[in-house]
Amino acid sequence: MKKLFKEKKKGIAERKTEMKRKQDVPYKAVGLGVLLWLLVTWLFFGHGVVRTPDISEGQKVPSTIVASVDFECENLYETSLSRNKASSTVPPVFSIDPIPADRAAKMVDIIFQQVEQFASASTNQQQIYINSMNDLLLGSKVDATELIATFPTNTLLATKLQLFKAIGEVMSSGIMSDESRVTLFRDDSKRMLTLKTSDTGAQHTVSQKDIFSTRKAVWAITEGFQDKNQQLLLNRLLPIFVVDNMIYDEPATATARKEMAAAVQPVIQQYPSGTLLARAGDAATQQTLLLLKQHEKQRVADQDVWEQALEILGNGILLLAGLIATAVILRVGNPRLLRQPDKLLLLMLLSLFTLGIARLLTYLSVQFTLIDPSLLMFLVPYALAVLLAGILLGGSAAVTLGFWCSFAMAVLYDQSFNVFALGILVTITATSSVRNVHRRASLFRAGLWICAVKVLFVLVSAILNRPVVPVLIGQIVAAILSGMLATVLTLLLIPVFEKIFKITTDITLLELSDMGHPLLQKMAIQAPGTYHHSLMVATLAQNAAEAIGANSLLIRVCAYYHDIGKMAKPEFFTENIQHKENPHDELSPHMSALVISSHVKEGLTLAKRHKLPQPIMDAIEQHHGNGLISFFYHKAKQNAKEGNGGSMKDIINDSDFRYGGAPAVSPEMAILSLADASEAAARSIEKPTPQKISNLMDDIFSMKIRDGQMDFANLTMAQINVVKQSFIFSLSNMLHGRIPYPKDDDNNTAKSTNKTSATADENTKAV
Repeated sequence: MKKLFKEKKKGIAERKTEMKRKQDVPYKAVGLGVLLWLLVTWLFFGHGVVRTPDISEGQKVPSTIVASVDFECENLYETSLSRNKASSTVPPVFSIDPIPADRAAKMVDIIFQQVEQFASASTNQQQIYINSMNDLLLGSKVDATELIATFPTNTLLATKLQLFKAIGEVMSSGIMSDESRVTLFRDDSKRMLTLKTSDTGAQHTVSQKDIFSTRKAVWAITEGFQDKNQQLLLNRLLPIFVVDNMIYDEPATATARKEMAAAVQPVIQQYPSGTLLARAGDAATQQTLLLLKQHEKQRVADQDVWEQALEILGNGILLLAGLIATAVILRVGNPRLLRQPDKLLLLMLLSLFTLGIARLLTYLSVQFTLIDPSLLMFLVPYALAVLLAGILLGGSAAVTLGFWCSFAMAVLYDQSFNVFALGILVTITATSSVRNVHRRASLFRAGLWICAVKVLFVLVSAILNRPVVPVLIGQIVAAILSGMLATVLTLLLIPVFEKIFKITTDITLLELSDMGHPLLQKMAIQAPGTYHHSLMVATLAQNAAEAIGANSLLIRVCAYYHDIGKMAKPEFFTENIQHKENPHDELSPHMSALVISSHVKEGLTLAKRHKLPQPIMDAIEQHHGNGLISFFYHKAKQNAKEGNGGSMKDIINDSDFRYGGAPAVSPEMAILSLADASEAAARSIEKPTPQKISNLMDDIFSMKIRDGQMDFANLTMAQINVVKQSFIFSLSNMLHGRIPYPKDDDNNTAKSTNKTSATADENTKAV
């Protein structure tokens, strides 16, 4: 608002007293609105109007849907049957484990070594070998004596070599357990399997009937023995060593079957116009969702350019109507904001951020099916833009922005009333929650309220739509996640937007209200009277602001700093003079007025040096406005009159005795200006009474109004009267009279007696 009173390249003292005439039409606001409309229309419908799905698997279809165009779509059931049939033809994959063959050869070698050692052992030691061999033969139904008798010593080497060779040949071909034959092949000998070599990884397909069982493997090993007794004994011995060594490779089998299923082409079916795609009340299946998606894709593809243009134009007009309604709401709620392009730009960016996220989520859901359609409206962080707008620009801006985002997203989601209703509920909740946020921790409480409202909306919608439990749980999780994410992002983005757009929030003001701030500490030492005056003004202004519903925190903090410029020359201001000589007695009225008015410029310099926010700089500049320094003005007039023998030949120009600031442009700055003048004047009242204070307030308020200092403050006369009554009440309590304490005559008499006694004692001593 500073620019409303300031001509380019002019200093504070040269600023004109009258305000520039407002333009009838805020062209910058209109331009930003048109730009926002074009950007949102392109963002939503730049590639055509695509229906956003609003149902998910398991959810009941809200209304009967019939195809409006001919299209083709995959029949998921037939495709699944074809792929299952193809995958079932893939033989299972097995690999041969080499360990069982090595173990069998090693055990045969050990047993025959025991037989050789038995033959060469003494009679006493032979029993030891027999016991050892019986332990090795445990479970084979063969004992050591039978084995020794069947295999003569001179044939042991040849027998062992023959067994090694036979075991290696048979087990390298593979041995399958009976369990695998039943479970994997259902004992069907015609079934095929894929055998994978463990060392090279080579695969070849064989018939299940060509694979040895454990019994057949033993017979194949022993069939080369001519001696029937040896053959029968080995048939009883080898089953404990010759075991199945084929391992079912389930991952390789699954991969092969998956590749075979993927090679099968989808079964495409034609759906003519008029085909019933979904019946109201039926639970949506994957086939239903795919039909709706393909139908929408074909509908968009069949549209010619003119039809697409008309559909985009229709949706664009809806967006324009919503934007116009938003402008009307903003004009009613906060008309000054329409003439602040930087603030409108902030609202525009916040809305684009929210709508951009909504469009991105929709794109991911429609094009890539990464997000369940039923979660879309709950994942959109409605609250982010509303929370930021409420904290940075106030409640009216937050409500306006929330209405626009809700309306625009409802258009995006096929004019969905549910989307609009959810957005409005979140807007009201978020705006109410951040109305008096003075601490960052309060944001998390606001986030909890937002999450609660969204979860409640999910539950109410569930009563109407009756989704399946997994969908309901997903919606609740999405609602909580988006609410908390919006809160955390708000907390992180507040300082960024404060810095970029030079906005001061209540959180920052609360930090500046710390009386340990270097400027306030310095003022308490160098200008104690001004420091005390600032505290009194803060109390006065805060009480009055609360009475009319203004920002009391802003006024209080601004009051602390509004007179920091007096630290440059504190001795020239009445509250700091105390019992010293008045330095103005030796200055001309013009010079005194110049010194007094300079504290505004000095205050602005200090504020910039210490990087104080814009509201405090506005308070420094506007707390006197361009008001008249009446004491020195009247003194100058009196001096001129006396110097010219009672005539006023030299006209005193009152502009030389005015402050160089700007009139107050907000209720807060107006209250601060009135509080500053009222507190200073009230201290001059001798024996203050409520009536004297009331009369003084009438004079000060009337003077401010006549001088035009309240012309742009956006205060009604009723509010000004409330402020005045608040001042009268507060000052009456601050300046109340005290009952004088009576003198203690007895104490005075005692003191006199003591003094007389002391004198008598001294005289006595002197004598």
